[in-house]
Amino acid sequence: MTNRYLEGSMAPMREERSATDLPVTGEIPAYLDGRYLRIGPNPVLDPDDSYHWFLGDGMVHGVRIADGQAKWYRNRYVRSAHVTDALGEPRTPGSGKPGDFAANTNVLEHAGRTLALVEAGAPPYELTAELDTVGPCDFGGTLGGPMQRGGYTAHPHEDPSTGELHAVSYNWLRGNLVNYSVLGTEGRIRRSVDIRVGGSPMMHDFALTEHYVVLYDLPVVFDTKIASRTMPRLIRPPARFMMSRMIGKNPLPDTVIDGIAR
Repeated sequence: MTNRYLEGSMAPMREERSATDLPVTGEIPAYLDGRYLRIGPNPVLDPDDSYHWFLGDGMVHGVRIADGQAKWYRNRYVRSAHVTDALGEPRTPGSGKPGDFAANTNVLEHAGRTLALVEAGAPPYELTAELDTVGPCDFGGTLGGPMQRGGYTAHPHEDPSTGELHAVSYNWLRGNLVNYSVLGTEGRIRRSVDIRVGGSPMMHDFALTEHYVVLYDLPVVFDTKIASRTMPRLIRPPARFMMSRMIGKNPLPDTVIDGIAR
C-alpha cells in the first residue's frame, strides 16, 4: 500500500550529509551573513500504512551564507530518544521523558539558541549552530507551568519592538485550556497565563497586535471517531467514551497525563 505522505517530494531522506564551499549560480550579496534553515517530517524508520506526515521525526536542513559564499550545507535529524534508539546511538541528554518527540514543524533562533519546534505540547529541541542536537530545551527551567508541562508551540510570534517571543500552546490532554506565554530576550519565560476556550481546538496560530493577543478559537477540533478508528473494533466504543470525557472538557491530572505520554 502506498502512502502519499511518503512519496515524491515528501519521500524520506535518510542520509545525513555535510558539504562545504558550495557552487553558486549568480551572485550572493556580500552583506548577507547567516543561515537559511528549514525543517520537516522525515521518519527515521519505515512507518506503517497509517503514517501521517505530522508524525514524522524532524530533520533540519541548513545553508551557511557569508562573504558572498555558501559556506556549507548540512542536514541532521533532531535526535529524540526514538531517533537515537533507531540509529543505534546513545540517547541525547534529557530525551526520553514523557512527551518527547523529534520536533518537525518550525526552526528559529532566539536568545542565542537554535530551536526546533513542534505543535501540540511537545518540548522544543535546542540545536547547535551546525545543527547537531543539544537536547530538549525548557528555557532555563521556566517552561513547564501547570498547563505547559514542558510543551510549547511551533508558531510563536516575535514582538518587533521588544524582541520577545509570544506563544499560545495547546495540547488535547489539557482539555479546554490553552497557555499564553512570553519568552524574554534572555531566553526565559517571564509570563505564563492559562486561558479557557471552547472545545479542544487545534489552535495552530494566533495574532499579535501592539496591545493584544488575539486567539483563534476555531471549529477545528479533535475528533474521537477519527482518533480511535485504528484501534481494535471492540475497544473503540469504550475508548471513545473515555476520550469524550476528556477532550474539550477539564484537563486531566498531571499524573494521568504523564502515564498516557509514556
